[in-house]
Amino acid sequence: MLSEKEKLEEELKLLKESYSLDVITTGEYEDAKQRAESKLKDLERKESSEPNAPESGEGKTEPVEQKEVEAEKTEEKSAEKKEGKHAWRKAQKAEIKEPQSISEEPMQEESAKSAEEIAQEEVAEAIKQSEQKKEKLAEVPEPEEDSPTEMYPAEGSKKMYAYAGIALVVAIGMYFFFFAENANSNLAGIDGNPGNNAGNAAFIACSSNDDCGKDGKAGICANRGKEDSECQYIDDPMVQLTILNSNSCFNCKTDRILSMLGGFFPNIEQKSIDIESEEGKQIAGEYKIYALPAYVFGSSITGTHNYEKLATAFSEAGGSYVMKSTVANSNYYIEREEIKGRLDLIVKPGQLASQEAEDNLKEFLEAFRGKVIFEKHSLDSKIAKELGINTFPAFLLNNKVKFNGVQSSEKIKENFCEMNNADECKIELAQSLV
Repeated sequence: MLSEKEKLEEELKLLKESYSLDVITTGEYEDAKQRAESKLKDLERKESSEPNAPESGEGKTEPVEQKEVEAEKTEEKSAEKKEGKHAWRKAQKAEIKEPQSISEEPMQEESAKSAEEIAQEEVAEAIKQSEQKKEKLAEVPEPEEDSPTEMYPAEGSKKMYAYAGIALVVAIGMYFFFFAENANSNLAGIDGNPGNNAGNAAFIACSSNDDCGKDGKAGICANRGKEDSECQYIDDPMVQLTILNSNSCFNCKTDRILSMLGGFFPNIEQKSIDIESEEGKQIAGEYKIYALPAYVFGSSITGTHNYEKLATAFSEAGGSYVMKSTVANSNYYIEREEIKGRLDLIVKPGQLASQEAEDNLKEFLEAFRGKVIFEKHSLDSKIAKELGINTFPAFLLNNKVKFNGVQSSEKIKENFCEMNNADECKIELAQSLV
């Protein structure tokens, strides 16, 4: 336990810190400081005249526990201003009297908890601490009438209640700050509630057909973006989809196209076939497919709710519907002969992107000098028409695989080395665009 003198010294420190943080007024600080210094001087004089006097201050009527409570609250307020939401925990560690039995395990586990859990714990603990302080105040003995510090406990009690009130307001504020927004967002998707707009007087159920998703049904947003908007659902027929692809193509991914198709046609039953198989060769010949990946739909696609929106993306062939290669992002040309080490660039004259593609290609061509057969073509060239290219710039690797857009020297090298072996493939080129 702290001696009476140590308590007075700590009290002066806390008063000074509270005053510097504007927790107490100048008048309150000066009055409290004068009383504490006066008692400290009296105690020092008594100790010097009575060396064997007990340190505990027995026989005095001064309400020590009351002062401890006020010192606790003063320091608690200071820590709260400095350290935000952790003020309650830190204030408990810095109490003047002997620390209460508060487990430090929550502090160690706090980093693993979410902001919502932390906020909830802080509010609960703040309320609990406030109740404990009130109970403590009720147990403080009344000072004797002749006590020289008769008014001091009363002032401390008033400040105690004021600080407790401020602490509760701050704690509740932290609660709403941390997860009021999350609470709103958690409502999203429930009965058409848009979540973040929960404070609005009226809710908008949907603003587009994309907001109306349901397994096996086509969703329609009626009265889009209005207060009376609603999702309507209709049955959509099952559609058979055959995907023809090649395991030899490094640039023939289907994820993006399949995701798009799933949004339009909710009842797709798909299967994948390799072009090298007998069935694959038969399908390619039957539907005159010349580039992969290829997407072949059964005739039931015409009865789907969204078919008319994508009708121009398909070509009819033998009662089935084949997605056009320009829409399907087909990059592997089946019938073209592979020429190792060849690289063609198809550009649109005067186009900025085409010029940038040429500039970024220079480092690659310099590094692979003697290993690359390079040729540049314009949009009206024979090769551009053969490939049906309408997006520029475009590259053709080994006369077989296409990739589009402005690419860094490093990316061009990576694509080239997917289909060609060269010592230069170990060289690291610029990854940024020129």
